[in-house]
Amino acid sequence: MTRGAQTQASKAPEHPERGWHELDVGAVASALGTDPSAGLSDEEARRRLDEYGPNELEERAGRTLGQIIWEQVSSILILILVFAGGIAALLGRPYDTAAILAIVVLFVVLGVVQEYRAQKAIAALKQMAAPQVRAMRAGRVVELSARELVPGDLVLLETGAVVPADMRVVESVNLRAGEAALTGESEPVDKTTAPIAGADTQLGDRANMAYLGTSVTFGRGSALVTGTGMRTELGRIAELIQDVRHEKTLLQRRLDGLAKVLALIAVVIAALVFATGLARGEDTALILLTAVSLAVAIVPEGLPAVLTFTLALGAQRMLGRKALIRRLPAVETLGSVTVICSDKTGTLTQNRMTVLALRSPDAQADLGETLRERGPKARLELDDEAALLAPLLASGALCNDAILDPKTLEAVGDPTEGALVVVAARYGLDKPDLDATLPRAAELPFDSGRKRMTTVHEVPSGDLGVVEGLRAVADGRPYVALTKGAADALVERCVSLWSGGRILPLDDAGREGLGQEIEGLTAGGMRVLAVAARGLKELPGEGDAEGVERGLVYLGLAAMVDPPRPEARDAVATCKTAGIRPVMITGDHPLTARAIAADLGMAAPDARVLTGRDLEAMGAGELREAVREVNVFARVSPEHKLRIVDALQEEGEVVAMTGDGVNDAPALKKADIGVAMGSGTDVAKEAAEVVLLDDNFATIVAAVEEGRVVYDNVRRFVQFSVSGNVAKVLIVAIPPFFGLPLLLVPIMILFSNLLTDGLLGLGMGVERAERDTMRRPPYAPTEGIFSRGIAQHVTTIGPVLGAGMILVGWLAWRAAGGAGAVTATEEALVATTVFTVLAFAQLVRALSNRSFREPVWRTGLGGNRVLLAMIGAALVLQLAVVYTPFLQNVFQTEPLPPVTLAAGAAAAAVMLCVMELEKALRRRRTRPLVASPGEAGGGG
Repeated sequence: MTRGAQTQASKAPEHPERGWHELDVGAVASALGTDPSAGLSDEEARRRLDEYGPNELEERAGRTLGQIIWEQVSSILILILVFAGGIAALLGRPYDTAAILAIVVLFVVLGVVQEYRAQKAIAALKQMAAPQVRAMRAGRVVELSARELVPGDLVLLETGAVVPADMRVVESVNLRAGEAALTGESEPVDKTTAPIAGADTQLGDRANMAYLGTSVTFGRGSALVTGTGMRTELGRIAELIQDVRHEKTLLQRRLDGLAKVLALIAVVIAALVFATGLARGEDTALILLTAVSLAVAIVPEGLPAVLTFTLALGAQRMLGRKALIRRLPAVETLGSVTVICSDKTGTLTQNRMTVLALRSPDAQADLGETLRERGPKARLELDDEAALLAPLLASGALCNDAILDPKTLEAVGDPTEGALVVVAARYGLDKPDLDATLPRAAELPFDSGRKRMTTVHEVPSGDLGVVEGLRAVADGRPYVALTKGAADALVERCVSLWSGGRILPLDDAGREGLGQEIEGLTAGGMRVLAVAARGLKELPGEGDAEGVERGLVYLGLAAMVDPPRPEARDAVATCKTAGIRPVMITGDHPLTARAIAADLGMAAPDARVLTGRDLEAMGAGELREAVREVNVFARVSPEHKLRIVDALQEEGEVVAMTGDGVNDAPALKKADIGVAMGSGTDVAKEAAEVVLLDDNFATIVAAVEEGRVVYDNVRRFVQFSVSGNVAKVLIVAIPPFFGLPLLLVPIMILFSNLLTDGLLGLGMGVERAERDTMRRPPYAPTEGIFSRGIAQHVTTIGPVLGAGMILVGWLAWRAAGGAGAVTATEEALVATTVFTVLAFAQLVRALSNRSFREPVWRTGLGGNRVLLAMIGAALVLQLAVVYTPFLQNVFQTEPLPPVTLAAGAAAAAVMLCVMELEKALRRRRTRPLVASPGEAGGGG
């Protein structure tokens, strides 16, 4: 290393006022204090490693196990139960105390198991760094760990290498990098060394930069490290992921609200009963026992078990439909989404370039509709019109390094070249056959400066079949040069065109017409390549591109795009019918994004598209207004995706974000529900709650349906449990005011809640979807769990059931002696009667509760065998508690005569009729909530 280089390398790197992409190589090297050809000295590299630290991503500590346990223990429902258990212990009620504490332990364990997960997203990011890199240190090539790289290092890049840090490209020999995981751009990006003006230039347009976590797909080069570790773009994404706070799901927030309501009711009623009892001179222990009974009665102890079972069952069903659930509450949240923000590349599209339009002077073909109808493997007939395209098709496949598998119609290699090879094979022009017919004799490889590639082929004397026209283009010369490249630039090099079997001159007017044709295809979001040819007398020398690629004969255009997934169009339509608004957020070009969105039905062909640059100029208020109507966002960065999701959430939307790249991870974590693609990066999967195993956008629609079924089943349980618990509160609170004994003791209430609410609730968790599940708007975030008729049901059925059971208790009390001396055994008999009749009523209520709208005779007994089995099990266990001597001692019950059981069954039948009447009245007052196909989100 020279003394000047050593002096330069000893300087500390300075971050330039302008971005690295805006500076030329010399200015970058100067700012970094390095030599652009020899790199840093070993001593300077060690010093910088001490200063900047290792080139790795840092991970902040997530929530600890203790914090998660505390969140569970400090929940309102748990505190109510712990208080009730403490009172029961003070009153010397061991069975009640043990039962209550068992419920507490079950509740906490279930919650902790759900919530305690290792923080893996940053660990997955760490794994993206290359373990070994080749760098220049003191003028010699060394291999070192990527962790040892420092700003100013000169790194050598080659095909297949993973970029180990953020870098400014110094040398590019056909260097291309795949950046889809970071920017969303589906095609590899050609890398250049020239400065790029504009401080606000988006990542996808900074062609002279290479970023940590991307990969080199073609060529070779070298680059200077400008950022390592957390100072890279990937590091900024890691910061964004870790800055996103842990948010409760919509279901958790709704159940928290339910818990607060129930707690308030329990405290008010218990305090009222306690104060009234003391004022009346009642025994303090009796009053405390009554308060315990009220606390136990109001708490739906079965809710945690039922919720976990219902969510787990929904997750299992979703797995069968190729959606893997990583957090159980996400099952319900899917059913509540009002907006789905979807990445484009690999999510809505196939992540595979496909030629959709061919244009030659004599013919044209538009393949979009054909491929949609016949599939991506479709073979097409080379009829008379298609034969006119043969020179274009053959030249595109010959001037090409992709490898074709004719059996599968798939190509290996550059996506653009693969698209040209595949479209030729669709018409029966397989590349292996073409190579044998017109063998390659020389080539001028693609160059990012020329943006062209040329191959030279021998012209044999034998028959060339459908590509005979290429002999005529060669104009009697022994070789034909075939050139493909960027359409605008290549047309400028053409002086003639092949039409009608002849070479015709191409004048300025013709060139202008071709320019308009190219512009029209580009405006449709397609990438357009031109193909041209010329005859050669001899093989070109090395570097003779300028001499070969002039005076060309224009053959035609091939326009290609990463096409939408065939099933995505129907999935988008289904989303709209379900009242869900689909939004595209991509790093790709605005024209491409709008074209794909229009094709899928997500936006109009002339819809407004906002870019990352537009978003940066917007304030929070402007963005909130924009997200109400704009459905396509392009050229966006991770920060932009976060802002969009945040703005939608501020507008009251429940947001699902789908994606597969590193750039999607922060928004996946911020969204109410993150949905990652199974073939995506580990970072995206770890940040998401749901992973689509088949990368099929339609799977998210199936998952939404399952989510709605799950939430409906949770609401069924809440409706069933809370109305029953209201009745139990009345059964415990009201009778003492009339001189009646306790009609339900705490252990009976616990058993009733766990038996009927628990077992029957589990049965409700497997209820099938109702007919309007995907034809109604989603529940709005502002809608509580008691919306759409549940509050009416609770306030109607709860008091009716409570009054009925008090009447049963009063009749049983009168039969036992009334206001006279009633023994403890007779009091137990009265309580057992109420306990058993209440159980019968709950069993028939479960049958009616299967549907919010349909009558019981229409839902029938079939369709939910689990619920029927649970009803049978609950009935057997209830009778066992009443008639088994040991259990009689535990539950303080007495055996009932058959006539009482018969009367209880009759009372249950009356209760069923009351429930069906309430349901019929509700059905008449409300119309079905059905979303029209044009609705987008909402859901009041």
